[in-house]
Amino acid sequence: MLQTIPMDQKTAVTDAGQRLLLDHYLTNMRQRFKSEVNRMTDGGAQQLLGEHTERDDLSFLLSYLYAFHWLRHNVPARYLPPLLAPFKGSSRAFLMELLEHSQSGEAFVRGYIEHWLATSVESPVQRDQLLHLLQARNGNSGRLSADIMGIWEDLGLFSRTDSVAYKEIARKERDRYGEMLSEPDRERLALVDSLPDTGGKTGQFDKLGLIPAMGCPQTCRHCMFIWRPPTHNTEEPERLYKLVDAHTRSVLFTGGDLTRHMEHFYRAIGSMRHVRNFAILLNGDFATTREETRQVIESMLEALKSRPAGWPQAHILLQISFDEFHQEVIIDRHGELRERIPVAKIANIVEATVSHREIQLALLHKQNRLNFSMELFQEGVFGRLVQELGSRGQQIQILSTAPSARHKSNPARPGQSGPLIKDASFILTRYPDNPVLLTSSTIDAYGRAELLEAGEAVNEKAFLARVLRDGPPAGEAFDTDLMFWFNGWVTLFAAVHLCLGNLHTDGAETLFERHRKDPLTRALHGFDRRLLEYYSEIRPDLQQRIERATGPHHLFHMLTEEADVRLHMTRQLITNTGIEKHDYTQAPA
Repeated sequence: MLQTIPMDQKTAVTDAGQRLLLDHYLTNMRQRFKSEVNRMTDGGAQQLLGEHTERDDLSFLLSYLYAFHWLRHNVPARYLPPLLAPFKGSSRAFLMELLEHSQSGEAFVRGYIEHWLATSVESPVQRDQLLHLLQARNGNSGRLSADIMGIWEDLGLFSRTDSVAYKEIARKERDRYGEMLSEPDRERLALVDSLPDTGGKTGQFDKLGLIPAMGCPQTCRHCMFIWRPPTHNTEEPERLYKLVDAHTRSVLFTGGDLTRHMEHFYRAIGSMRHVRNFAILLNGDFATTREETRQVIESMLEALKSRPAGWPQAHILLQISFDEFHQEVIIDRHGELRERIPVAKIANIVEATVSHREIQLALLHKQNRLNFSMELFQEGVFGRLVQELGSRGQQIQILSTAPSARHKSNPARPGQSGPLIKDASFILTRYPDNPVLLTSSTIDAYGRAELLEAGEAVNEKAFLARVLRDGPPAGEAFDTDLMFWFNGWVTLFAAVHLCLGNLHTDGAETLFERHRKDPLTRALHGFDRRLLEYYSEIRPDLQQRIERATGPHHLFHMLTEEADVRLHMTRQLITNTGIEKHDYTQAPA
């Protein structure tokens, strides 16, 4: 396993701010590099080689050839020396030198071969493997190098840039949303409309969502959206507010970055009498300075104060994205290091909210290797927040932590699982009565997250295998509450591609009735395993979908992304009853 030797390593960066960012950048990239190397040497390379007859002898060399190309794909040349320096004190120092100085993959392979041929010390296993490979080729190192490069090229890894890959994913997303309310969807909804309504009138929802807009200027690597549906031709939302107010006590404003659409949130607070919990999800980019942050918080407080006397008291849940991706240190177009959304902005928000009980701040975090211990609060993005607040004279105290409901696999230690910290609360010691919440969730491989490395985030593959084998445990459900888009679409919380119609043209009662009657919505809510059978009836790639899925929510989302599949599933659900027994547990856990 690749180990890091602690070193005080600097580069020629002179600006103090850039030096600090460089430390964060190198720490993150070293962890990603180490995780990928360990993943490959712990079996990943053997999986890539499949049934190759020389798999055991090739796997170690292929692991580091992969590492060579990973570095060229992800790290600019100027940062290779400081990134690799801490690893050079290990027994694999020669590999670090080859990774840093080889001009091509072929040159790396030649250097690897030459190193072991020139080594006369007691033979380690990697030298024995190389000699076996050479013996099979009558000692011809040129032929061995060519064979290895042929294997590598056949794998097709790192053959396109991330930007090209993102464009392809964006095209698929655009096509998917282009199918919403197309002919197959309209036929499906007509089938739903023809069903008897045995559910009665629409009652209260635990929550309802409002989407004023979907645009976002950020390009976070874990985001489920690359292409975002346009929401132009939006009607005035007062009718929508009135409708939602009649059916829930809790609303969530979400979509893209709503910084430019805050007036809708303020107006909703002042016009929705029965709603008591107003939640909004923001990325924190608005908090450029303390004064600008204070103005936004004051506007929220003014909106609460604008509610007429006699109305129920309302509160705001301010949800701020806060994780290794939103706060990632990246390299901009000018070659400078910068935080995508600076931790200082999150610190501004923490300081501005903790003195106001009417606003509950919740930092939304994405689970990673740090969640498996209290290192979560000492390293990574939370550690950076502690440092930033400390520089302002603030001190954080952790009040509570709560574990996940089930054990999860540690991405940094393949094969190991255990409880992780899912939720926590903390205070600034100057404001002991107003805790800040931290809640974490997994990342499913939608959108840009398709390209995330296995070591970067926790997934739910083991839970998926359980759901496919036994069905979902009590209390686990696919979220089918309603999302109301300002352009008229009405979709599901956890499947915004599944549209029940257009509020402006279909009317509220029709949409609520569809939500009650739709067998596909009901099947999704319960992770109905018949959907896998129905999918396989018209698509040949069910097993590939299962293997690709990062959890049950991701799988059932993928299975319903195409309009003709949704139509077929709905027809089958109407026709058939009961759960067919099939074995869908072949996906790796």
